Amino acid sequence: MQKHFKSFPSLVFTVIFFSIFLTIANASPQNITVYYFVAEGCEHCIRAENHISVIKTHYPSVVFKRFDIFNNDTNVELFITLAEGFNITEENREVPAVFIGDKCLIGEEAIIQKLESLILEYTSGEYYDKAGEIIEHLKKDRTALSLPSLASVVIAAFIDSLNPCAFATIILLLTYSISQGSPKRMLLNCGAFIIGVLVSYFSIGMGLLYLINISPFRILLRYLIGSVAIFFAILEFKEFLFYGKGINLERPDALDRIIKRYSSNITIAAGFLIGMAVSMIELPCTGGIYISMLYVLAKVGLTLQVFLLLLLYNVIFILPLIVIVILVYLGKSLLEIDAWRIEKRRYMRLIAGILLLIVSIAIITGLI
Repeated sequence: MQKHFKSFPSLVFTVIFFSIFLTIANASPQNITVYYFVAEGCEHCIRAENHISVIKTHYPSVVFKRFDIFNNDTNVELFITLAEGFNITEENREVPAVFIGDKCLIGEEAIIQKLESLILEYTSGEYYDKAGEIIEHLKKDRTALSLPSLASVVIAAFIDSLNPCAFATIILLLTYSISQGSPKRMLLNCGAFIIGVLVSYFSIGMGLLYLINISPFRILLRYLIGSVAIFFAILEFKEFLFYGKGINLERPDALDRIIKRYSSNITIAAGFLIGMAVSMIELPCTGGIYISMLYVLAKVGLTLQVFLLLLLYNVIFILPLIVIVILVYLGKSLLEIDAWRIEKRRYMRLIAGILLLIVSIAIITGLI
């Protein structure tokens, strides 16, 4: 008993020490975040930002997050969501605006007069990051709503894969490879070609996805990509009605020249490089659906889920090429396969045109 009594002061000291430590930690401005919204060219915003810049130097532990709503529909959506969460009426929703803790400051005058006092108030008192919580909920909801379902990605990729350009290219390559007389060599060379297509298409997709994601002109980009999708949809319908006439989506002559030049003495490495070159030249022929899907994925961001969906899309894109190579390797007549391609190509274009038209309307109207 005496032993426990002697240790009691140490225990009390320890409890008091940790209580003081937790109080100081909770009172620290480390977790305080200021979310401020401005618009490019707004004079009131410029003056408010100048004031905020001065405050930043006085409170280095406070986090300041800037959002420019000019020509940025993502930030506009975020501003409206926060305004609704803070019960700001529509007529009072204007910039500059600051969200800090559970308070909102609208207008240059309110920000200059009250922002610093609010920071001091939250530094010494209780702080609840209401805006941060709303933003986190919005991110989760946006991911759930915007991330294309597995089924939609599979359907779009499958329709894109049924592309006469890609079929014609692999059939041309098979024709030259078969002339070399070795089925195994044909399988390896064409396999390398398909992998080259996959690597190139996936790399192009990742690059475009990144550019779309960082673009500051999201509204303009939405209309641009939607218009491009409509243009490709019109070409697809034209190919269904008048195949090969006027501006068309047929395989470029450059593809024939590349394959004819290198196929007579093709190696696995050459097959891979031809696949990469072909996919770049062929992108205008097959890229309408692909670019539209990239825009949809970019709205979610550069996440692991998006990366995997893009990879899945590209794997599905090359599946018909793999099937054709395997069929020829197993003895299927190349003439029969090419005849089937020629017979069905108009309907492939029709299906692609319908999908592109639906996607383009959804992009322009903001549904996706």
